[in-house]
Amino acid sequence: MSSLALPLEFEFAVSKIAANHNPNTRFKLIAEINKDFIRIDFQGYFTENFASKNRPYSNPINDFCRNKRVDFWLLWSTGQLALSGWWRTEILSLEYTPFMQSWSNEDGEGIARPYPDGDKFEAIAASLYPILQQYFQV
Repeated sequence: MSSLALPLEFEFAVSKIAANHNPNTRFKLIAEINKDFIRIDFQGYFTENFASKNRPYSNPINDFCRNKRVDFWLLWSTGQLALSGWWRTEILSLEYTPFMQSWSNEDGEGIARPYPDGDKFEAIAASLYPILQQYFQV
């Protein structure tokens, strides 16, 4: 794909998947698309239901609204999906295909699925995988 923008339908679908697993959070997607891989950064922002006049900032993607604890990164290449994100004090990564899932820490060492967030991350990966296959044949 030569465009640097994500297809709108794709962006809506993956944002909805991420938001479903992180209540009260919306995501800003920043994409890097090359011929060999796709990287998408999911930046989390808090959402709250209150009067717009009571907001300290009217811009919903102001740094005041950032929820960095739910940020994660997606890398898609040759039918393999990798998700990385903060878990407590370190970055953990999940390599995912429908037939295999493996976890590693930031040093690249294999680890067991982290509890309790590992299930959520694997569910996100399982939901994203078919959408990535549909839109991006790298």
